[in-house]
Amino acid sequence: MRVGALDVTAVDDGVGRVTPAQLYAAGGKERPGKGARDEDWAEHTGFLSSAGQLEMPVGTFLIRAGERVVLVDAGYGPQAPATVSGARLPENLAAEGIGPADITDVVLTHLHTDHIGWCAVDGVPTFPNATYRCAAADWAYFVAGTGDTAFHRFAASTLAPIEDRFDTWAGESTLAPGLDVVPAAGHTPGSATIVLTSQGERAVLLGDVVHHPVQLLDDAWERVVDVDETAARRAQRAIVADLIRDRTPVVGAHFPGLRFGLIVDRDGRRRWEPLP
Repeated sequence: MRVGALDVTAVDDGVGRVTPAQLYAAGGKERPGKGARDEDWAEHTGFLSSAGQLEMPVGTFLIRAGERVVLVDAGYGPQAPATVSGARLPENLAAEGIGPADITDVVLTHLHTDHIGWCAVDGVPTFPNATYRCAAADWAYFVAGTGDTAFHRFAASTLAPIEDRFDTWAGESTLAPGLDVVPAAGHTPGSATIVLTSQGERAVLLGDVVHHPVQLLDDAWERVVDVDETAARRAQRAIVADLIRDRTPVVGAHFPGLRFGLIVDRDGRRRWEPLP
């Protein structure tokens, strides 16, 4: 994907394959909403494999912006769940001609486990020359806070040893030429989108504002593991409205094939159109 002078390459850290019920029941609700039942997918079977599973990449994005080489998100790290063919980020970066020392910035859309795993291994930063960047709200909640979930424990053990490598942002911020972060709190307190702008062109990296394109088509779909579901739904609705209005290419961190696409509203019915 080219966005003006910016070169954007999707690089996965493995691919998960789960049933819709596994994904949309992940929030632990007694009665998860739309998406957890087979009948919900009757109009969206094109997203399902012959085995009835969803492809869920563990996505990162490599952005070359002048002399800056930016990695957005950092995968699961060396130990991925059994459902994910993981631990592939270093070799996939190498296939793009990028070594760990070439990364100048690691930008984290939020601090969930599947976005921070390669930041450091055994207390040693994986990307030795990079400045690591995240929202101050997420650092306060996951690393410096008193929470004791698996998310908190992993973030603290992975990121606290490299605290001196971090810069944090609050509100909208420009991190590199053509690369801005825009808050989208709800999934986590500091969840953000990455807006790429160059030479009159624009694209958006959603992080985990949604986990699958179908969620962009109907606001009623279940959400996945939000800290504040009400705020997350509010952010989702506002972002979707902007994407439709401006016909902005967009991709999420777990979209099939990590392909950009457009949300198109035709006669009040939204459709997802993947880009080539």
